[in-house]
Amino acid sequence: MSDPVVTVHSEPTARPDGTKYRRTVPYAFGDTATAGRWSLGTSTLKSYPADW
Repeated sequence: MSDPVVTVHSEPTARPDGTKYRRTVPYAFGDTATAGRWSLGTSTLKSYPADW
């Protein structure tokens, strides 16, 4: 089993098949994730099993 990550998707772009994100950045639990002007400390987030 791999270490849990928080993935931030940003820069949405409208396409004929729907909105897609141009940027995806994984952060390890405990890191501070940033998206634009926002930041989120991830150490208190709950981890769910991959098959949940």
